[in-house]
Amino acid sequence: MRKLAINWIVFAVMILTLGAGRVAAQETPFLLGVLPNVSARVILANYQPVRSYFERELKRSVEIVTAADLRAFGEATLRGDYHMIVTAANLGRVAQLDGKWEPIAIYEPAIPALLIAGSDNSNSSVEQLRGKTLAVANPQSLVVLRGLQWLREQGLQDGRDFKMLRANNDDSLGSMIRSGEAPMAMMSLGEFRQIGEDIRKSLKVVTEIAKVPGFLVMLNPKLDSAEKRRIQTLVLKLPQDSEGKKFFALSGFANIREVTRAELESLDPFVAATRAGLAPAPK
Repeated sequence: MRKLAINWIVFAVMILTLGAGRVAAQETPFLLGVLPNVSARVILANYQPVRSYFERELKRSVEIVTAADLRAFGEATLRGDYHMIVTAANLGRVAQLDGKWEPIAIYEPAIPALLIAGSDNSNSSVEQLRGKTLAVANPQSLVVLRGLQWLREQGLQDGRDFKMLRANNDDSLGSMIRSGEAPMAMMSLGEFRQIGEDIRKSLKVVTEIAKVPGFLVMLNPKLDSAEKRRIQTLVLKLPQDSEGKKFFALSGFANIREVTRAELESLDPFVAATRAGLAPAPK
């Protein structure tokens, strides 16, 4: 009887230990990484409803995290630092090809790529960039890569006909134009809207260069299949939820839907340039 009692105690301890392990695993925060296309303050505010939604549905703590810049975000993605990411389409394609991340959805609408100048600049020709500077906030962004492609079609090559200068933030882009440091800047409509009103009113949209695919929602390849299916279902249901409607009102996005293979393959012309932009800077 004594031996039987000891065996039952050992068995009970094992069950409690396994149960505690499962609870601990669930208590690990679910990390949603969001690309740093705007300030961390804006990201955290905009994604608060998304956080609330997933905490409610997953019954698990959720943290919204970002990085200092797109390169750091890309590196963290390939390391597997996040469970799920919202990222620029070109960065997402690289994460899919190089890190096996799984694209499950895409944001709508497509993102307008804009060429911006000072409101007092009556010259709308891109020829004014020749021998001068183009200001950008995120050189690795799809907006900039598509914009540089468009400029090449106009006969202007980065590094040969003009130089590209990175601004520290969206307000800095506007300040560089207003100060005369750069006659033009390239940015997304979202970035333009984030510029402070005092600076933004001194700027104008010269042209909409193109519309590029919206942000991709992607899952870490290490998640198990059942969890991936569950999270994808939740992502695609977000637009119908009250928290999703709050998110769209804050962020300016309109929908989240499944992404197609054709949309992913359309990003392939930008993969090499994206990889080069994400490579560590030479020391």
